[in-house]
Amino acid sequence: MNRTSRKLLPSGQPHERRHPLEDGGVRITTFVPLQFRKRGIKKVVVAPAGVEDPVTVQVAEVALAPCQDPPLLRALARGFYWQHLLDTGVVEEAAEIAEREGLHRVTVNDGLRFALLAPDIVQSALDGSLPRTMSLEVLQRRSVGLGWEDQREMIVGE
Repeated sequence: MNRTSRKLLPSGQPHERRHPLEDGGVRITTFVPLQFRKRGIKKVVVAPAGVEDPVTVQVAEVALAPCQDPPLLRALARGFYWQHLLDTGVVEEAAEIAEREGLHRVTVNDGLRFALLAPDIVQSALDGSLPRTMSLEVLQRRSVGLGWEDQREMIVGE
């Protein structure tokens, strides 16, 4: 953010500027094109498209290690369990699951949508390698298409 005009600077390539000081020293200003996006109630750093590691770190470890999202994993597990109940004939419909679990039928129907996610998206959630802006709240608020390609585009486009 530019302090004088208070407007966002356009994203671009990382660059560095050297400003000579009166006492002979040099002040270095570094620009790294990062974005901050909301992920639920938190904000996370998102690198520009096509850039894996926008900041070179001296250590061999990754600066932001992949992390799992426990609420998303719980919702996925419940969705798959409820789908299993329907497939095996233990229950006849989602309303029966809602009655057994003490939940609203809309909650159960929304949870069943997670059983229709593409296998690679589910695997990414288990590995913790989904985009950092993808959360349970985002998946619940957006209409997730039934086609796996549409789902992948929604996840990557996030």
